[in-house]
Amino acid sequence: MNLVEAQVEFDFKGIRYAPAAIINLDECMRHHDPVDYIFRMLAADCGIGTYSHEFDIMIEGELSFDHPTGLATDCVTDNKLDFERFRKAWLEECTMRILQPIAATYLSITNLDEHPKLKAALIAAYEA
Repeated sequence: MNLVEAQVEFDFKGIRYAPAAIINLDECMRHHDPVDYIFRMLAADCGIGTYSHEFDIMIEGELSFDHPTGLATDCVTDNKLDFERFRKAWLEECTMRILQPIAATYLSITNLDEHPKLKAALIAAYEA
């Protein structure tokens, strides 16, 4: 599972807010706009409506990320999540979950990483 703690700090009407939540990045990547999804999760966790002035101010804040797990571990640097790097790794992992069993069943190959040309060919065929 690919998790990360997300937080955003902002001020609204003289009150300092710092909502934080553990975000399941696997679920996050299934949404068209993962950043918007994260802000909506943060808002829900602290009782801020998505059609409120608080939410409008919150989405202007900078997201901070900490405690990554799984693929996210290599994608968080200085409390910033490299979404493109994560998306690429996540899509490759999803593809390999489909292709590896096929390689095992039809080619008796249990680790496609040991056969980079075959792996590349299967990925190309899958993505075509």
